[in-house]
This record gives sequence, C-alpha cells and structure tokens, in this order.
Amino acid sequence: MFTVGLATVAMDVIMQTQELPKEDGFAVIEKSTYLPGGSGTNVISQLARLGDPCGFVAQIGDDTVGAQIRQSLLDEKIDDAGLKVLKGGSSLHTKILVDASGKKFILLDMGDAFLSLDLEERDLAYCLKGDIFYTDLLPGKAAIAAAQAAFEHGKKVVCNLQIGLPLMEGMGVSREDILGVLKYVDVFAPCREGLFALAGTEDLREALRFLRPYFPGLLLVTLGGEGSAAFDEADRETRISVPKAEVADTTGAGDSYLGAFIHAYLIAKMPLREAMEFAACCAAITCGKIGARSGPNLMEAEEFLRHAEWKA
Repeated sequence: MFTVGLATVAMDVIMQTQELPKEDGFAVIEKSTYLPGGSGTNVISQLARLGDPCGFVAQIGDDTVGAQIRQSLLDEKIDDAGLKVLKGGSSLHTKILVDASGKKFILLDMGDAFLSLDLEERDLAYCLKGDIFYTDLLPGKAAIAAAQAAFEHGKKVVCNLQIGLPLMEGMGVSREDILGVLKYVDVFAPCREGLFALAGTEDLREALRFLRPYFPGLLLVTLGGEGSAAFDEADRETRISVPKAEVADTTGAGDSYLGAFIHAYLIAKMPLREAMEFAACCAAITCGKIGARSGPNLMEAEEFLRHAEWKA
C-alpha cells in the first residue's frame, strides 16, 4: 500500500545542554547537530523505515535547508515527486534545545515557503495516488482540501494534531477548521494536550463525547510516559502502558508512534492492541536516540517487541 503525506516538513537543529534555562536565564550549548525533522516527514519516514512505500507533498524554498530536506526524503527512500520549490523562498526549520533528561524547548522559524503551498490539480492528483493519506493539517487550506478529496475517493485518512491550538491558529488553522475536517478522517491521533485544548476538557471520556458529533472514527491519543489510549467506532477503550527503555531525547517519539501505528493497523492489519504495542516499541526506540528521525526498521522493531518489558 502506498501512503502519501501532506504535512509539516522541516530541518531540526538539535542543541544539547545539561539543563534548560529558567526565565531570563541562559544555557551552555555543548553540541549542535543538524537533522531532518518536521512532524509530518517524521511520520512518513517511520513508515518508510518499516518498508512501506511513501510519498510526500509540501513546498520548500530554493535555499540550503530546502535542498537538505529533499535529500533527507530521498535518503529515506520517500518519493519526492510531490515536492514544490518556491523560487527565492526560505524553508521551515526548528531549533530544539534538549537537556540531559530529554526535556526540550522548540523554536520554530516558519520561513515563507511552507505555508504558502497552493494545492494545484497535479498536487491533488498525487495525493490521490495513495491508498492512505496522512496529514497534520498544515498548511491548513491545502491539507483540508486534500483530506476531503482523499476520503471522498475511498482512501484511508489519518490526521494528527501534534502542536497546541494557539500555534495552529497562528498558522491559519482554527478550532472550527479542525472540527470541520474530522468527518473526512478515519484515524484521528492528537497528542493529549491538543485533544484537551480542542475539546475544552482534560477528561478523555468527556473529550471523546465532545468529538463524536464531528468524528465517527478511531481516536488514538498518546499520553507520554503514561502510554496511549484508543477508542474505536463503538467507543470501546484500549489502553496500553509504555515499554521500559532508556531515554536520550523524546523529540519525534509521537511521530514514530503514529507512523508505526499506520504500518501495523492499516497496512499489516494487526489487531488494535497489537498495533498500539508495536507503535509504542518504535517510539521507545526513537526515545533512546538523539533526533526526531531515529525510528527503527522492521527487524529492529520486531526484535524490541519480542523482548519488551512493560511498565505497570
């Protein structure tokens, strides 16, 4: 099965320090590493590492960062035919400050290429080549239009929400936009904070009840160190913990989880709990390395899963 993503694409600058600064404080940078990132490409990258064919739609600048982004996709064997280049444009990139425990600050430089993507007919046709369409709803207008078209053409649509509502609104995607697109989504996978902000409650069941008039599909919520929870179309809950693992950097763990879940649940057709456990193991492996795009290949993931010890 071929998966097409239309979502965030960026380059990450990872800056390691012993301790994150307090307000008006400073931190000493011990090491800086340049790594490809962006929530959307991280998800698709994890899929590709598990052996699934993937492509990506986005707009980059004709700058050095844009060239690095394209090469990073090719290095992961992700089809780059859907990439567009804005002449004279600058590409999205992030600066991530990570302390010794894996906690982080993320600073985002949007550039001018990413959000100005204009979804032309050929771009939409590329989105519809896939059996699965994935988006994090950025850039908003293009992502929403592509999600609707994919759903109406019988594709499986997966949507996540990995940043807070205020930041989404700052990028032109309102709460109403998010709720409105959910009727075209089969799997909605927000982080806990994103879900609670969207629903106006910090209770999972209440959040589910809030969403149901807008969203009839599978709700999948990552809960950080507490594991993850899923609610199927009949509102039956499946909850798992996390496997024991060393943590070097939590950046990209949720992206790795979702990419692995798409592989396990929609492509490999694993039962829901097994798919969640497979995804959690991929996320744990990612946490053990520095950088958002540190997910495992299929052999590594299966080996980790066989020997995983789960937290109570």
